[in-house]
Amino acid sequence: MNNSMRYAKMLQEGGHSKELANNLVRVWEEMTNDNFSTKQDIQFSEFALRADIKNSQSRLRSEMKDMESSIRSEMKDMESSIRSEMKDMESSIRSDMKDMEHNLRSDIQDLRNEVRSMQDKIIIKLSGVMVVMMSATIAVQKLF
Repeated sequence: MNNSMRYAKMLQEGGHSKELANNLVRVWEEMTNDNFSTKQDIQFSEFALRADIKNSQSRLRSEMKDMESSIRSEMKDMESSIRSEMKDMESSIRSDMKDMEHNLRSDIQDLRNEVRSMQDKIIIKLSGVMVVMMSATIAVQKLF
């Protein structure tokens, strides 16, 4: 305000009327207020910008911590899920292996029974052949 009065006084001393000098100073002030920044304006803007940057940094840090926490939680859930699936697979594989073992043992027993049955049939047939041969041998001996 002091500067405005001093500038108006200077214009009056330069030969302008008081009214014209005051109007010129007002016009000049309005132009400069709208188009120029004072040191105080710049300092205020700088302070506001620094505050915005700090707020953004804090918000980003907070978001990053939330994301980290969320990712860790998801990783733990995935780990638990994978471990559970692995246990289920292990159990399923063990069950399948026991079924296969049981089936193999059953197949082996069936083969053993079949071999025994074949052995019995062979023994019976060989016994019959031996009886026929012995009868033939006795018959041949009686002839001679």
